[in-house]
Amino acid sequence: MNVYNLFFKKIFTAKGRSSRREYIIKFLLTTFIFVFASYVMDEIQNPNLINTIFVLSLCSLMTTILIQYFPLAIRRLHDLNASGWYVLLTFVPFGQFLILWLMFKEGTQGSNKYGEEPKYRETIQL
Repeated sequence: MNVYNLFFKKIFTAKGRSSRREYIIKFLLTTFIFVFASYVMDEIQNPNLINTIFVLSLCSLMTTILIQYFPLAIRRLHDLNASGWYVLLTFVPFGQFLILWLMFKEGTQGSNKYGEEPKYRETIQL
């Protein structure tokens, strides 16, 4: 799988299935970006035009990344042959733990009602 397929091909679509590898890579990248962004925002002391533009662009990037998480989680649930509506459990207290457990569970072998099994046998090419 190349970087384009991993990060941009199905960024906002909820149809189909996503493998554990795709979910884990995107989840870790999202976590890293959010930690880095909050560190940068804490370090900015004097508000000037450049810092304001930088913070606004960082906030828009973080919003885009957060929005793309939900279709990814839905596709991962589809791989488990579960409805994508279970992603709404993330808004319930402690529901994130159930979703996190489901995300690392092995997906359905073969095809299911949401499509064919995602196969990523190629290595990531930069």
